[in-house]
Amino acid sequence: MDLRDLEKIQRVDAPPYLYTRIQQRIEQTKKETMPKGVVLTLAFCFAVIVVINAMVFLNYRIQPNPTENLVQSFQLSASNSLYQ
Repeated sequence: MDLRDLEKIQRVDAPPYLYTRIQQRIEQTKKETMPKGVVLTLAFCFAVIVVINAMVFLNYRIQPNPTENLVQSFQLSASNSLYQ
């Protein structure tokens, strides 16, 4: 590639009224909103999911290992260390 090739580049002009068309599209998307019923339904579903997750999280308890229960019931040492 030679520097003379860069001299061949010409300025590109935008089509007429391009800026006004872009502005019209932007304003048109601003006017589009979701119906209030849909928004309320989605908010209610989200709230129900959050409440269910909170209930599950608060009621969750880690169950001990059955082997640990057996060791505790016979009062055995759960450690394998010989030097206690």
